[in-house]
Amino acid sequence: MVLGIAATGSLGWMMYFWPGLSPAWRSGSFRGLAIALLFVLGLQTAWVGTFIWPGLLSHWEAQMLWWSLAVSVIGSIIYQTFYLAKLANSDLTRCTNRVLEQAQSLYLQGSYFEAEELLEPHVSQGEWDVEAALWLASIYRRTGRFEAAVLVLKTLESLERGACWATEIAQEHRKIAESKRNKRLESL
Repeated sequence: MVLGIAATGSLGWMMYFWPGLSPAWRSGSFRGLAIALLFVLGLQTAWVGTFIWPGLLSHWEAQMLWWSLAVSVIGSIIYQTFYLAKLANSDLTRCTNRVLEQAQSLYLQGSYFEAEELLEPHVSQGEWDVEAALWLASIYRRTGRFEAAVLVLKTLESLERGACWATEIAQEHRKIAESKRNKRLESL
């Protein structure tokens, strides 16, 4: 938790120097995690091959590895700068009140799949909108897709901003458990 605060607070800019870390940390991107781990593996190999066990890499290999790491850090900084500028300019990640009201209206009418189509773009992007995700979990529960609902709720629990919604998330977990129990009783 302390590391999460430091990484997203005043030291959040340092994530730009580690390729893949920001998408892996902020949005749980598997691709970002793979890139971050690959970068660490390259950095450790370069460090060990240069300073600890100089015979591991030839001089040319060590230089190429260090230059590759430097280029990947610069590329990461450039990519993330443009990516954040694009996110700031587009309102794809934040679900507007109008969209939430439309989704709520469709949900109350029983048009679950139409409501799901409205909400999914706001949840499938890198930065999850918590309200949209809660509605989506409720839709999954209502349509009998309990595993998908639980997955959405677990993802929300892992987000820092999801902590503010802990009561609603726990309530939705209870409703899912109750729906599962009712479905089992009906099948008997």
